[in-house]
Amino acid sequence: MPAILIDNMVVNFSVQDGAVSFNGKIIGHVILRDQEGRLLVKIGNSVREIIYFENEENIEISTSGGRSTFKVLSDRDLFLRNFQSEKSSRHLHSEIKAPMPGLVVTVLVKKGDSIKQGATLAILEAMKMENEIRTPRDAEVADVLVKDGDVVEKDQVIVTLQ
Repeated sequence: MPAILIDNMVVNFSVQDGAVSFNGKIIGHVILRDQEGRLLVKIGNSVREIIYFENEENIEISTSGGRSTFKVLSDRDLFLRNFQSEKSSRHLHSEIKAPMPGLVVTVLVKKGDSIKQGATLAILEAMKMENEIRTPRDAEVADVLVKDGDVVEKDQVIVTLQ
């Protein structure tokens, strides 16, 4: 399944070989698939129904918590996002923001650390999932604005890079 856009963050959602994954992290296992797009998924000790419908432009996911529609990103969309990200990463300072509201589980860097592109800066728990917040480029940590246990809002700056 192609990448989708959730709160301006690219996420790969897939149902493959009996596993349901977000960005390659298995969140549950399919125990019943009675028709295309309708799944019963075991997550921990509970079973949840996930209904999804996809076309070339959108994917719609329904659970007991409600229904959400997400934009499906084409290869062109992904290329443009990566190009824009590379272009913006050339700025001297960068703010790394929380992509969604949540709880800071762990901060893995401190001021002055040298980090490589893709390094995990912090782990943010949102919607019962742990999300790794990664750096878009090689950099030095200019400041860490959160600590373990903090609750953050969407777009709140958590780390600044130089």
